[in-house]
Amino acid sequence: MKKRYLLLLSPLVFLAGCSTTLEQCDPKNTDIGIMDKISCNYSGNYQSRVDRKQQILENEKRANQQFKEIYAAIEKQKNDSALSIKQKQAQQQKLKTDLTKLTNEIKQKAQGRNDLQAQVADIEQQLKKVNSSSSSELEKQVELDKLNKKLQQLQKALNI
Repeated sequence: MKKRYLLLLSPLVFLAGCSTTLEQCDPKNTDIGIMDKISCNYSGNYQSRVDRKQQILENEKRANQQFKEIYAAIEKQKNDSALSIKQKQAQQQKLKTDLTKLTNEIKQKAQGRNDLQAQVADIEQQLKKVNSSSSSELEKQVELDKLNKKLQQLQKALNI
C-alpha cells in the first residue's frame, strides 16, 4: 500500500521539480518549501546559479587584472615624466651656468669696446629677468636659447 502511494506521488514530485525557476532557487529565498528546495537541487538550478556566479567572478577578476595593468602603466608614465622634468631642469640649470660663464668671458674680452659692453649688459639684464620670472619652464628655456644665440653672435664678433 505504501509503495502504491509512493508511486503515485513520485510523478508529482518530478513535476514539481521541473516547475521551479532560477529566481525561485535563490538560496536567500526563505519562502520556498522543502519540496521546492529538493526540486531546485535535482533540476540543476542551484548548480547553474553557482556556475553563473563563478563566471561573473572570473570576468571581474580579468577586469581587475586589466585595471591593475593600466594603473601600473600610468604609474610608469608618471615616474618617467617626473624623471624627464628633472632632466630638463638639470639641463636648464646647466644652460644658465654656461650662459653666465660665457657672459663673464665675453665681458672680459669686450673691455674697451663700448658697443659690445652695452650688448653684454643687456644680455645680463635679460638673463636676470629670465631667472627671476615666474614663467613656465618651457618659456624660460626658449628665452635662454635666445640669449645663448645672442652670446654666440657676440663671441663671433670678438673672435673668441
